Amino acid sequence: MTPQHVMDLHAKSFSWAARFLLPEARRDAAQLYAFARLADDLADEDALGEWAERMAQLQALESNVLNPGAGSELGHQVGKMLRSKSVNTEVVRNFMDCLIQDASPRCIQTTEELLQFAYGAAGTVGQMMCPILGASNKGQPYATALGVAMQLTNIARDVVEDAVRGRCYIPAQWGVSAQALRAPKTPAQAVQSFATIQKLLHLADDFYAYSQKGLVYIPAGNRRAIRVAAALYRGIGQKILGGGADRYWRGRTSLGWFEKIKLILACYADADQFPSTAVRDVMGNDLKHLALVPGFPANV
Repeated sequence: MTPQHVMDLHAKSFSWAARFLLPEARRDAAQLYAFARLADDLADEDALGEWAERMAQLQALESNVLNPGAGSELGHQVGKMLRSKSVNTEVVRNFMDCLIQDASPRCIQTTEELLQFAYGAAGTVGQMMCPILGASNKGQPYATALGVAMQLTNIARDVVEDAVRGRCYIPAQWGVSAQALRAPKTPAQAVQSFATIQKLLHLADDFYAYSQKGLVYIPAGNRRAIRVAAALYRGIGQKILGGGADRYWRGRTSLGWFEKIKLILACYADADQFPSTAVRDVMGNDLKHLALVPGFPANV
């Protein structure tokens, strides 16, 4: 299966957005996605083998990407591509370290821990995407913020699915147990649990709002694709909020074809509904947590 096929199959929203990338950026983004998907599957999917075997494969993949020339063809090609784009190898290590830490059941305790995870799992991918898009280094903090926003949206969407795998990413300090998030026993408990999902999506909105200020650093030929990607991911969160507690536990939320087209057209009309303000002091309030994470841009 080619990297493009992997992205089309597993990343429905981003695959739609990637159609608006220039050909070289689309090819490289598909390679990066295929690598990230393989790494994530090795960390998460018990069906792929015993834990020790999967960790060995993860470490081999990391070595392959950082030292292209041996190992799998995907790792070799991704490593060559990242090297040609001068991607910081420390960012790759941060991404892989996060997945290795996430390979065992875990329950996030604090907001800071949540944001550190979101950085490692997806903020790093934003950093790697910057040179693929041809963006200047000034765009790095904004790309990181968009990755974090998308990861927070993913977490909000996948609470039940993650719980089945022994993972809870909504911080325990927010006052709701992992069991209540997985399957609330009463309507009141459902409302309380959904309030934490709302809080998570409002936090994501801070990062979406901040990230949009960095679009100017992306070359015009690739800029709209990232606007579309952000709009589609945020659209999932908005649909979750619109459905409320009554709908959330009935099934995983996704956007239909018409909903995606509507959001894409809004991007073309410059009418995508992102918050127009900086939404609470994002720099001082939320990114201060990420500033503690090794590899996060120092100028944030």
